[in-house]
Amino acid sequence: MRKTVFVLLIFVFLLTAVGCGVRQSATSNVSLSEERSYSINGVFFDAKASTTHALTAEESGFAEDAVQQRIIRNAELSLDVENLDVALEELERLIKQSTGFVANSSVSGRGENRTAWLTIRVPEARLDSFLIEGKELGKVLHTNIYTNEVTLQYIDLEARISNLERQEERLLSILDKAENIEDILRIEQELGRIRGQLETLTGEFRYLRNQVEYSTVSMTLRETPTASPVITGSGLKGVWQRGTAGLVNTVNAMLTGLGNLLVFLLTFLPLFALLAAIAAAAAYIGKKTGRGGPRTPDAE
Repeated sequence: MRKTVFVLLIFVFLLTAVGCGVRQSATSNVSLSEERSYSINGVFFDAKASTTHALTAEESGFAEDAVQQRIIRNAELSLDVENLDVALEELERLIKQSTGFVANSSVSGRGENRTAWLTIRVPEARLDSFLIEGKELGKVLHTNIYTNEVTLQYIDLEARISNLERQEERLLSILDKAENIEDILRIEQELGRIRGQLETLTGEFRYLRNQVEYSTVSMTLRETPTASPVITGSGLKGVWQRGTAGLVNTVNAMLTGLGNLLVFLLTFLPLFALLAAIAAAAAYIGKKTGRGGPRTPDAE
């Protein structure tokens, strides 16, 4: 019995010793890993980069199931409008109502044949309602909505920016602990590289986010008096003014033509005088030659 108890005690002692050894080995491994993570040399940056990428991949894996789709939606709309000025005023009201803005605009043409081109930015959530109300401004000639999904690009930029920000924070903390100039210069060089990448990616991300949050609407408004589906008699509006303007334009054109003719005659007057003198001389010589020439028998 005593031998059995003694053997059991020895067995328990051995198990305890082995367990303590394993725990000490694990503790030393963790300490070594932490020490490598905070060392100031070339190994430090590789260790931090792998750790950071692992965290990002893990976070992305959890977010895949509930990720929000990022879609860029843009549209084109072409209209025939009865009165361009009225249509532009109404369009301006719609833009303000949608909390959008005009990025670019131009108008060309004269009289009742004017055309306006506008590039409008409206919040993506209000794109559909804006198009519905915009189509009521005139007769729809062309409409199109096209989309571009950028979810993966959006997530990738977010993850890479988060990576760089973490690396920047850790490098700053290590820089505070650095003592020799060589390590300080190496860390500052790495900080400059990371901040350059961070600035570039942040600019790309802001542009992409703006394209997702705001839709671009390319609108063309062509003024056509018959664009209204209702008979309004607007074609007779301003007949007297338009007729008077047409008469004035015709008279001005005739006077301009007459003036140009006078300028032409005065410019080439010496040449005309010379040609007239030559023609008169030739006629005189021909007439004189005809009188003094030989007579025919019939003439006798």
